[in-house]
Amino acid sequence: MRMARPGFEDAGRPGGHGAATGAAAARDVVLPLSRSRVAAMLEELDYPLFRDRNGDLGAMWAQAVFHIYLLGPDESVLQVRGSWHRRLALERLGEVLALVDGWNREFVGPKCYVRVLDDGRLSVVAEVSTPLGGGASDNQLERLIQRGVGQGMRMMRDLEVHYPDPAEQPPGGLS
Repeated sequence: MRMARPGFEDAGRPGGHGAATGAAAARDVVLPLSRSRVAAMLEELDYPLFRDRNGDLGAMWAQAVFHIYLLGPDESVLQVRGSWHRRLALERLGEVLALVDGWNREFVGPKCYVRVLDDGRLSVVAEVSTPLGGGASDNQLERLIQRGVGQGMRMMRDLEVHYPDPAEQPPGGLS
C-alpha cells in the first residue's frame, strides 16, 4: 500500500481530498493557448470583454483599453497590451519619453513605450508578452492576464497623476 507523503494531499485515492481538490487540480492542467480560452478567462475574471473588428480580444476601463493578443505563427505568445485613454501633444515627447524611461528602469514590467500616431499625437502603451509554447494552465493564464492588466493600470494611474484631466479643473484654473 502506497502512503501519502506528510504535507501532501492524497487527491487521487479513496478517502483522500480528491473531491475537494478535483476542480482546483483541473485548473492546474496545462492546455494549449487559444482565443477561446483567453475569452473564457476574461469572462471568468468579469473583465469588460470586447472583440474588435479583427476578432482580437480586449477589455476597456476608464483609464485604458487593453488588447489581449496571441502572437507568433502558432499563436503561442500571450501579449497583454494597454493603451492610455488620452493622447498627448507631440511637443511633450521629450518629457513623456523621460517618464516612460524612468518607469522602465524602475519596474520589471510592463514594458512601456510611446507611439507617435498618424495625427501627430502621442499614445502611451504598456505591454507584457509571455511565450507559452508548452501551453498554460487556467491558473497560470489567470495570473498572466491579471498581472498584465494590473501592471499596465499602474502605469496608466501614474500618467493620470503627471497629466491630470484638464476638464476636472474649474474654468480659469481656480481651485
